[in-house]
Amino acid sequence: MKIAILWTLLAVSSISCLRDVDNEETEPTRLADDPNLDVSASTADIASKSTLNLDEDNTDILPDAHNLKSDLLPYIEERATEIRQQHPRDTHSEERKKKLDSKHEHTINLCQRDYTKPCPLGFRHVETKDGEHTCIPPPSYTGPCMGNNLVYRNMPEEDKVVWSINCLANWPCVMCRRRYSDFCPEKWELDEHDTSGKLQCIPTKDYQGPCTDESISFLTYNIEMQKQWSKRCQAWWPCDEPDMTTGAPDAALPITMAATLYRITH
Repeated sequence: MKIAILWTLLAVSSISCLRDVDNEETEPTRLADDPNLDVSASTADIASKSTLNLDEDNTDILPDAHNLKSDLLPYIEERATEIRQQHPRDTHSEERKKKLDSKHEHTINLCQRDYTKPCPLGFRHVETKDGEHTCIPPPSYTGPCMGNNLVYRNMPEEDKVVWSINCLANWPCVMCRRRYSDFCPEKWELDEHDTSGKLQCIPTKDYQGPCTDESISFLTYNIEMQKQWSKRCQAWWPCDEPDMTTGAPDAALPITMAATLYRITH
């Protein structure tokens, strides 16, 4: 009887040992099984323990981890100063602004701007009952006046030109049929002292474009040549019809079939 009991105990013990071995071979080690890792510890606790365990006599630690305020912050400020000197943002911003200004100065004179309109191109116009105009920029506007609506009551053309240049926003182009049969463009006149008979045009005192010293005859110019001269000298022939967009279909899409037919037939 004793022998049977002994064999039973040995069998049970062997089965238990085999289960333990099988669990060790098949079950991967988990983080929580590592006695050296306490995943519940906070980051601050780990950092504080790490700092406390540092050797205060270790001079290889730079900056001194035991005095962050006096060593680390001045180091950061010094590096920030070096970076600012190597990459001067103000200079780059100024250069970028000059480039944008020069590009805008070129585009503003690509056509005759219609300053009778209340707002620049793409701006939303809101007029109050007391006659005050508010021009709200579109979401795409990223000029230097971003965040500031244009608000005015009586704004002459000269002030609109200045605002357009400073804020990099153009007014719409004048849309009309030009009277190219006139001898001279607007703000130009025939030279009364010309004896050649070529109908020379000279600028008046109101003309402020780049061709103030020119004297020119357009007798041999076709309409395309007159248009090119207009862009170069920023002088425009008078409108024969006030606004082509008022009665034209698809005014916002001038290359559609309907708009093209309108231009051909009118």
